[in-house]
Amino acid sequence: MELLWPDLKDIGPLTMATISAPQWRHMYRALLRECSYLSDPIAKATMHDYVVQRFRQASYDPRAKWRNDPRRQTALRRAAHEKLCLLQRANEGYIRPLEKVLRLSYGRKGRKRRELLTAMLIPELPTDHSAVENMIQKPAMFEDGWMPPSIMMDLLRSQRHSGVGGQLNIRQIKELAPVIPTENSWGKPLSASRRARIRKKWYYKALENLLPPLPDAELRILDGLISKTVPWSPPKKRKPVGVRSEPAPSLDATFLTDGPQKDPTFRKYINGRPHTITRRFMERMWRRISNLVPRMTWDSASQRHNIIWPPTKKIARLSFSTKEQDHDHGIFEGFDENGKVISEMHRG
Repeated sequence: MELLWPDLKDIGPLTMATISAPQWRHMYRALLRECSYLSDPIAKATMHDYVVQRFRQASYDPRAKWRNDPRRQTALRRAAHEKLCLLQRANEGYIRPLEKVLRLSYGRKGRKRRELLTAMLIPELPTDHSAVENMIQKPAMFEDGWMPPSIMMDLLRSQRHSGVGGQLNIRQIKELAPVIPTENSWGKPLSASRRARIRKKWYYKALENLLPPLPDAELRILDGLISKTVPWSPPKKRKPVGVRSEPAPSLDATFLTDGPQKDPTFRKYINGRPHTITRRFMERMWRRISNLVPRMTWDSASQRHNIIWPPTKKIARLSFSTKEQDHDHGIFEGFDENGKVISEMHRG
């Protein structure tokens, strides 16, 4: 994919001397411009804040020499260029890049998902002296007798039984509890430190596959976009000012040295093709994201969380006419009361 400015495209070996401040500024403006073209309000705000935060974290600081290392600058520019290409392809209507941007923005993957999980798993502060004593008496994390948070286990069971992973390319959760053997390879009892490491590995592996609920404000916006109660209009891109396209010469250096070039092919569409971003197209994308968002409520009677997952497929509704004449000659005409086809002889 072509970049937006020639000076970004013509950069040679990526060293500290070649990546100048104007080039970083061009990259920064290009990323913010692509963020403003995103067709989802949550994605537009989330990706804008992410770009600003990343550039502020990696800004130039003469006191920190390690931040100005050429290899680090090269890696940062490569990461910024990858994000720019991702946003450009998402705005062009490629399904996979657009879905990736939406999953990052709605916390289905990436940093925001980890932040939502951290906020969900924060333990409640003790309110009295007895609660403090109970907290002190509990075993340490991953030690014998330790139990994962109840909200995590409820969400794990619900996500596993919902079947959302297999239909939307989400990694399945295989085990709801760590498998700890009673003996090691030498036939001796497993040590306490080894058991703690097994619990720790299972815990963080389960968190990698967990889909946390969205905040109420973002969930209302997502449901409103699907139900068309939230207004939406396709983004309008600004046209560059003062750019004139010059006619290509009939005989250029490439033609004279390499000969005639072949016509355009479908090679660039191997990994997908661009789509016109319409409301119908975005509704399909929003429904895929909505299927990955659990609806969680607290049931005070049973003292547990009620978790509901949206259906992954729309169920077709059957409609029947209420007119009496339509019942006499309706869809069951030609069948007897047992559901068998009435032959022509019996009809006569």
